[in-house]
Amino acid sequence: MNRLDPNLKRLMTWSRRAAPAPRESEEAPFGFATRVVASWNPARTGSLLSELKQVAWTSGCVALVVILCGLIVLAGQAHAPEPATGIPSALSFLASNLTP
Repeated sequence: MNRLDPNLKRLMTWSRRAAPAPRESEEAPFGFATRVVASWNPARTGSLLSELKQVAWTSGCVALVVILCGLIVLAGQAHAPEPATGIPSALSFLASNLTP
């Protein structure tokens, strides 16, 4: 097993000898309730219309992000190669030879 660092052993010994901290009272400090009430934001009680508006904005932003990601993926795709130049001439050869 690894041995403890001597400095760490010394600190642990000092902590055992230390007197326990005085017990503080369980009540809140003076003015605490005032600070809590001042920083408290009540839950917003929005109407149905404001909630629908928030949902519409959120879904619109998500749709915009999906569209932009799709466009980025589409722009990164390799273009399809042009059809071989021999295909139209082969088709015209067949068309001219198959017709009586």
